[in-house]
Amino acid sequence: MTLDEARAIYKRAEVTAGLASEEWVRLYDAAVGRPQVGARDAMTGEVQVLATVERGCAYDDEELLFNAPLFLRAVLMVAQEAFEVIRRQKREIETLQAKKEKASLAQQCAIACGDAAFLRWLFEVHGVETTDRIRVATRVRTMLAVQSRAELDTDPQAAARWRKMYGDFKQWMKGR
Repeated sequence: MTLDEARAIYKRAEVTAGLASEEWVRLYDAAVGRPQVGARDAMTGEVQVLATVERGCAYDDEELLFNAPLFLRAVLMVAQEAFEVIRRQKREIETLQAKKEKASLAQQCAIACGDAAFLRWLFEVHGVETTDRIRVATRVRTMLAVQSRAELDTDPQAAARWRKMYGDFKQWMKGR
């Protein structure tokens, strides 16, 4: 099964689970000596036989059959919660990215110097020792030919050097 097929089946399962009987019950047909699966009508309480379990059906398969509605609803509920967590995290990431983009160049540089991916780029591409934050900040200022990151907001040439450096980092990230 592919992920696209699974997504389509998930949608069908979600709709079907909402329409199917809430509760399945175990029954036993004494005439043929076999267990049966029944569905209880929520309005009347009446039980209708859905299936008879054949002889030789493995215990685990029988358990899955009898508990299918319960298991399906549990999986759907857990998936919905996971989707909500993902949606929340995406919104948080978008908010943080918007704040990062609105930050001054000096702030962007400071944020980048604390970012694990940027530090990895500095180490792998430029051989910068990244275990000490002060050394990282000093080395980045040296690479940018500034005394202070504040110059990135006041000196157009320093700003251009920062944009180039950060652009190189972004390109490196895309290539990974």
